[in-house]
Amino acid sequence: MAFPEDVLPLAVELWLGGSWVDVPSHVYRRDMINIERGRADEAGQVGESTCTLTLNNQSGDYSPRNPLGQYYGTLGRNTPIRVAVERGPTYLALPGTAGDKMTCPDAAALGITGDLDVRIDCTLDDWHAGSDLAAKWVATGNQRSWALYINADVLVLEWSPTGSATTLSSWTTVDVPFPASGRQALRATLNVNNGSSGHTVTFYRADTIDGAWEQLGDPVVTAGTTSVFDSTAGIEVGDIAVYADAATAGRLHAFELRSGIGGTVVANPDLRIQDPGDTSFADTASSPNTWTIAGGAFISNRRYRFHGEVSSWPPRWDITGEDAHVPIVASGVLRRIGRDDTVLGSALYRGRIYDTAGLVAYWPMEDQQGATSLAPALDHEPLAIIGSPELASYDGFVASNPIPVLAGAELRGSAPAYTDSGSTQVRFIVAIPDAGAENDQALLTVYTTGSVRRWEVHYGTGSNGTLGLRGADASGTTLFDTGDVNFGGLNGKQLMIGIEMVQDGADIDYNLLVLEPGATTGDQVPGTLASNTVGRVGAMVVSPAGGLTAVAIGHLSVQNVITSLFDLGAQLEGWKGEVAGRRIERLCAEAGLAFRGIGDLDATARLGVQQPATLIALLRAAADTDGGMLFEPRDVLGLGYRTRESLYNQTARLGLDYEQHELAQALAPVDDDQAIVNDITATREGGSSARAVQETGALSVLPPPAGVGRYPQEVAVAVEYDLDLFEQAGWRLHLGTVDEARYPQLALNLAHESFAGDADLTDAALLLEVGDRVTVANPPAQMPPETIAQLVQGYSEELGNFEHSIDLNCSPASPYEVAIYDVQGRYESYGTTTNEPLDTTETGVDVTTPVGPLWSTAASGFDILVGGERMTVTAVGSATGTVQTLTVTRSVNGVVKSHASGVEVRMFVPAIYAL
Repeated sequence: MAFPEDVLPLAVELWLGGSWVDVPSHVYRRDMINIERGRADEAGQVGESTCTLTLNNQSGDYSPRNPLGQYYGTLGRNTPIRVAVERGPTYLALPGTAGDKMTCPDAAALGITGDLDVRIDCTLDDWHAGSDLAAKWVATGNQRSWALYINADVLVLEWSPTGSATTLSSWTTVDVPFPASGRQALRATLNVNNGSSGHTVTFYRADTIDGAWEQLGDPVVTAGTTSVFDSTAGIEVGDIAVYADAATAGRLHAFELRSGIGGTVVANPDLRIQDPGDTSFADTASSPNTWTIAGGAFISNRRYRFHGEVSSWPPRWDITGEDAHVPIVASGVLRRIGRDDTVLGSALYRGRIYDTAGLVAYWPMEDQQGATSLAPALDHEPLAIIGSPELASYDGFVASNPIPVLAGAELRGSAPAYTDSGSTQVRFIVAIPDAGAENDQALLTVYTTGSVRRWEVHYGTGSNGTLGLRGADASGTTLFDTGDVNFGGLNGKQLMIGIEMVQDGADIDYNLLVLEPGATTGDQVPGTLASNTVGRVGAMVVSPAGGLTAVAIGHLSVQNVITSLFDLGAQLEGWKGEVAGRRIERLCAEAGLAFRGIGDLDATARLGVQQPATLIALLRAAADTDGGMLFEPRDVLGLGYRTRESLYNQTARLGLDYEQHELAQALAPVDDDQAIVNDITATREGGSSARAVQETGALSVLPPPAGVGRYPQEVAVAVEYDLDLFEQAGWRLHLGTVDEARYPQLALNLAHESFAGDADLTDAALLLEVGDRVTVANPPAQMPPETIAQLVQGYSEELGNFEHSIDLNCSPASPYEVAIYDVQGRYESYGTTTNEPLDTTETGVDVTTPVGPLWSTAASGFDILVGGERMTVTAVGSATGTVQTLTVTRSVNGVVKSHASGVEVRMFVPAIYAL
């Protein structure tokens, strides 16, 4: 039992001095490397990934405090580390920075002017993000031919008939799918003359570039024939220079260009067959092209098993000092963020702090009662309080903690010195009472260093509440006044107000804007003031002279860039209605964490208002509500999320055969009550609840032996509406009443000949991700004969000189086999039982259905399960009362047995409504 290479090829790297550094193999090969990822079972929380290994430290290089060590000053707490196995096909790694690509120069064969066929096979870090794919395109000198890229979820083929910037483009009529593996091949064909005085672009996808291709959406037919310009540009695959803001991050496996649809291959770099570290190679096209690796891209065959951080470096040695070593434990980022018990601020606070360009001053104004000033969120002066405002007394903004009601108080502060960019933006939120406010009172006065010394937002009582903006010079002379503008009536509303001031040559372009929570647009009053300057913001006064009483104001900020106020409607509503996948992605971005998504992030549960909580609590709440899986990716230091829908109806990522000894240990099925939940109540914070109970059947709340007794559970979910709770409770009841054996662990030995001699099987095991489906065919005779199907919840892995084992933590996959209308699943009649004893061969099965609807006489070709025997129904007879005869094929699963009268008859694969 051995690897083809005799010794398992491993690689351990540390992030030292701004780059990844390979650790010499003799340093880490003294002991086994142990890795844990995911969760132990479906019921548990995803824990932090860990990796333990021991470094040989005779050199002293891995003692962080050793001044003579090679890495002195670069080793430290939370030094990033990664571990890889160097096995399987190679690929081009694209880190995702500008210039990461491979290129080939122009050649005569590449000058396609007619029908075009472009294909690419890649694994993207994020299929939802805009990504460059490939192009023959240089803008300089009008040398544009064609470009293939992903933009706003769709695949785009763009081309130029003339080489100029006057281009044509077509894009998919459906979004690019999210492959669970992260890998897929995409293809675009251009028929320049479709025979009907037009041209047609057709898009396709496949699992790999080898096919089989399936059409992606509808063909895009456009009037007018076309052509492709024969440019002098070379081909770029990866980062396309002209689209520098959308460099591809991930892996490239193959690319192919054909002259004609399905025609002659003129370029076909196959990254799967190159040597690791190659910087140039030739393809095998009819006229071979030479490809050169550029930027930070590189060819590798490393299958990363772990990315994490080393939180401590404990040098150890024996009494002789000869055996010097460092036993380290590295962890994924969940360790760090899980230990951070800081309650994150309100949605508005987080938005200002983490996602506001050019922020130079910010007062959240969420201070508690008893505060003597209002604290800044940045390093500048607080707002001074003059008078007695009612602090933390208005809680009407769901996106904010309570803010003050002014109650005749004045608030004063100053922005710190900052770079004058010529653009200034001031924002704040305000709640005007139903009865309105005091007429012609200033909500906010902003003093600047320009010729317009004072800017004032004023309120008027007319038209159910108006706003206006005026400016005055140093002498107090009014330079402009928009007057009282009716923004649709402001009384009784919650608003975000923005003032924009932009130096436009010798003039000022100003704008007063208002936005309501949840809106995507709002009203504005733009204007231009000639021959004046803006300067920088200095002092700011809320409610000058204390002229406002019942008005609430908060979240006052200053920016030295202009961004769109109308992008903040969702944030102002506390992200109500945001889907779980996007919330997790956004929270990771705010925290500076790399993010990987598996599945369509937009097809996840809609959430309610984001509440103040710790980062890990917000992440888990989003994941738990959707029912997907948080995880720590193997190939990047960060977080990932696998959507619930990506778990549905999967094909097996890894197919094992028990008879072929592809499991390292005997199967150990468990029939227990660990996963049973048959009485569940789902609640919404600040809302209602819904309950679902399994009242009948083997796992019902009925006392044994009719059921198993009551196993209750109450869960809090962050759904948007109370009505969502009913589906949440029902789905969780479905998950908690799976009546089949569990296989908590499947053990693999990749050093065994069944893997060592099968490169495809080995690669499938190495690419296995949490949530993937694993099957085991031909189980032992004492088990049900059907292929066992499990979902991977996590795993433990051991890597050594001659060992590589992976123990998969699993749960049944059957709950995620859900109905697809007119494609998969059939309704079943409830409460059907056999109405006669059956011998082992009888094919006319009398059944009775006293409660549920009768079986359809038009249905056939489906399988039922009777006492563990699978039968295929070929015809359904007419009913006599509640009795029908099913004509069946017996023993489809190899089970040959007789049955008594009264045995339950169920669909083999019943229709399950998905959440």
